[in-house]
Amino acid sequence: MNTMTIITNTAVTTGHVLWTEVDVDLWVAHIDGAFGGSIDSSDGHAARDPFGRDRGTFDTFDEARRHLESFLAHPAMAHRLRIG
Repeated sequence: MNTMTIITNTAVTTGHVLWTEVDVDLWVAHIDGAFGGSIDSSDGHAARDPFGRDRGTFDTFDEARRHLESFLAHPAMAHRLRIG
């Protein structure tokens, strides 16, 4: 028997960051239309920056989100992403 998983695009906005659940346990950050990184919650909450670099694994989604948003808020990142 085949099963199908239906993903509802859930969006959460915090500050300038829009978080969208694009697959089960996979969240993607968007900042003014630019890719801001991702959080994979399938085994812990692994955060990756916009360049695919590991930013750490956290106990909760909110900890991972805050860490990645703090990284994205750095002036050098804001300039690179042309935000702010």
